[in-house]
Amino acid sequence: MDLEAMKTFVAAVDQQSFTKASKMLNLSQPTVSFHIKNLEKYFEADLIDRSPKRFIVTQTGELVYQRSRQILGLIDKTKAEVLEFHKQLRGKLHIGASYTVGEYILPSVLKEFDEHYPAIDLEVQIANTERINRAIQLHELDIGLVEGQVNHQGLKSEPFLEDEMVVIVPRDHPIRERASITFQQLQDQTWITREGGSGTRAVMDSMLESYNIRPKKLITIGSNHGVVQGVKEGLGLSLISKTVVEHTAAEQLIKKLPYIKTTSRYFSLVTHANEEEISKNVQLFVGKVKDLYRLSEK
Repeated sequence: MDLEAMKTFVAAVDQQSFTKASKMLNLSQPTVSFHIKNLEKYFEADLIDRSPKRFIVTQTGELVYQRSRQILGLIDKTKAEVLEFHKQLRGKLHIGASYTVGEYILPSVLKEFDEHYPAIDLEVQIANTERINRAIQLHELDIGLVEGQVNHQGLKSEPFLEDEMVVIVPRDHPIRERASITFQQLQDQTWITREGGSGTRAVMDSMLESYNIRPKKLITIGSNHGVVQGVKEGLGLSLISKTVVEHTAAEQLIKKLPYIKTTSRYFSLVTHANEEEISKNVQLFVGKVKDLYRLSEK
């Protein structure tokens, strides 16, 4: 298997262009085409539909792309492990975190870890829960800290911190002026929510469905800070992590509503289910999180 051809193919698909891939890899365009043709010859199938005006990955190409990402990720992981073996406690640790964890919980964990293992370089990616889980599955990340459920094949999760969810309501919202609130008055309100794939969004969707709350409108904002700011500006109500509320000085917006029982969720560590794929650096990071949050080993 030609690993350079595999890298070239992945770059071409990521960039959706042979020309952009050649610039990114510092290769000539004919070399890019040659690498991909060699890969197609190896698999005896077309991987890219070479239409003059469109860049289309075939179904076979999509399969080869996903597997190539995994293989290249494993090779990078192996290189890091070899480095770790020869130069103890060095190398890189690629950490993924969902927005709530990454913005408000992870920084203190990173500080503690860095103080104990200063020779390990840390690289953090913050995205929603779905994207972080997917990146770990593809070996693009070594470990994740997320909210919400983890149902991806080949991954395992372990909760490390409980997180309360609260309803926040604009200061001048009519609901605040009522001495008592009927179930009907909770209907047809505007709710501000995170994007699909977010653990926070999943909890809100579940809450609205469980309590038969019918939104008048949903406003989707792709960050926790944006959601809180939207409520502060009077756009609508929201269900969000109390951790976020406390870090954005928005405690005054919390409102207990009748008929709605707020809930808690857990932040979880996500790693590969296969222990052989978990590096020493990941084990050290997991151990540090467990120490910080006083979790006993099972």
